[in-house]
Amino acid sequence: MGNKGFEQLKIDNEFQTLIRPLSREERGQLEANLVNDGCRDPIMAWNKTIVDGHNRYEICNRLHIPYAVEDVEFDGREEAIVWICNNQLGRRNITEETRKYLIGRQYEAEKIIGFHRNRDGHNQWSALTGMEAEDEPTEQERRESGRRTANRLGKKYHVSSGAVQKYAKYSAALDVIGDKAPELVPQILSGNYKISHENLVTLSTMDAKDVKALSKRIGRGGGAFVRYSESRKDFTDEPAGKPGPKPPVLPAIKSMPAFDPDAEVAGLTLTIPSWTSSIERTKNAADLTTVSTLAKVRLEEALELLDSKVQEMLRAIKEDS
Repeated sequence: MGNKGFEQLKIDNEFQTLIRPLSREERGQLEANLVNDGCRDPIMAWNKTIVDGHNRYEICNRLHIPYAVEDVEFDGREEAIVWICNNQLGRRNITEETRKYLIGRQYEAEKIIGFHRNRDGHNQWSALTGMEAEDEPTEQERRESGRRTANRLGKKYHVSSGAVQKYAKYSAALDVIGDKAPELVPQILSGNYKISHENLVTLSTMDAKDVKALSKRIGRGGGAFVRYSESRKDFTDEPAGKPGPKPPVLPAIKSMPAFDPDAEVAGLTLTIPSWTSSIERTKNAADLTTVSTLAKVRLEEALELLDSKVQEMLRAIKEDS
């Protein structure tokens, strides 16, 4: 790490998109901290291109606050993307939308890295040009590499391999939207613009002028949060329901119970209080200083598994909201 000063660094739009967008309050607090304490953390750069510290770099240069620059080395853009995603996913204050986007981008980047590795594990493509140096992998090799990558990242981030691949589609759709209306991407990643996975994919297929027009409508909204269904309805002026012939009314079948879509969720909701009660009772009644190490280890493993399943359920709820 060099001495603090000022250095001309490059901003890569793709890298910058991977950095969690700051809220107005967070940016104000960061600026106040830099003014009061100086820039304590270095700006991380690869070949004079920032990979971490975009916000600090802008504020420090604008307010003439010296900073240090630390160089990192990668074999290519994909390794840089993986590093940025890993770094950002390690932060606790990222939104669920940002988390999905970063996992999807990391998955795609790691797939590309895996495609171009030889049997010895060395990268077979040029770090300078990113062009292939040897044979292109077969489609079967691509699928197998993708499967292994999805399994590994799923275990790392406590989601299924299918969810990792779904996040890749989410991130690809968001990148397409970014090409059409860059200002809309931070709105989505920050959670200010609420949109489901399916609607995000639909939005990415719209014409650029329509996405731009929709983005302007969102920007004029007065609320802190905007839902896709509300902005889309306002944009298209489509009626809530389309007129048409009503479906025929079928006679009731008394022997067949009515389908309740809430049944599974309601059953789980009723079960959870018994878990919390048991945990609370054990915490108050048990003397953990006298409990065997084996029993405590088994309980810890069971609680960690439960916590993992709880987080998966919460993410599933947020994805479909």
